[in-house]
Amino acid sequence: MSWEYSRRVKYYETDRMGVVHHSNYLRLIEDARMEWLRDNLICYNELEKLGVIIPATSAFGNFLNYLRYDDPFRITIKLISFKGVKMRFSYQVINTETNEICYEGESSHFFAKDGDYKPYLSFRREFPELYNKMVSLIEN
Repeated sequence: MSWEYSRRVKYYETDRMGVVHHSNYLRLIEDARMEWLRDNLICYNELEKLGVIIPATSAFGNFLNYLRYDDPFRITIKLISFKGVKMRFSYQVINTETNEICYEGESSHFFAKDGDYKPYLSFRREFPELYNKMVSLIEN
């Protein structure tokens, strides 16, 4: 199930050339992922209160066009894989004025107990309701 996050580019996200600095795309997709979690599953803060963290294992992408200061954009996010412990998301960052895709990428994560950082937390066993909700959100 695709989900969208929208806003405008902030000045501090740009570099001297006036475009979004490449490192900020990871922040943008993280913002989108946190809002996706809030809207579709649970607020990340609530997960932390349950003793759960979601470390990243990888993130990569391709820069296809530029976003500049104050450009409106949306990020389309999809949960493309979830195995009860590990999950993978895909992202497209799209300039909503030009409809150009500016960035395409993926990130992988896992559920862990706070302080453990090992992918051994079985979401299915520990949080069956949240697990079933996650399964329903996988993009086919």
